[in-house]
Amino acid sequence: WCEEHTQAFIALKLALLSEPVLKGPKFDGTPFIVTSNGSKHGFGAILTQRFTTTFPSGKMVNRTH
Repeated sequence: WCEEHTQAFIALKLALLSEPVLKGPKFDGTPFIVTSNGSKHGFGAILTQRFTTTFPSGKMVNRTH
């Protein structure tokens, strides 16, 4: 483990803690989506919500956060 690895790890941490990766949930009736996966070595799950963004041009984009 050297300085290059440390810098890469710090950059990854900052990327995971910034928008749009980390976004608070909306409790306005927007449904939650549970995605899970497992194997003989472990398991994991994430909780997401789907949002629609409308740009000034009128284009709509669906995103999952």
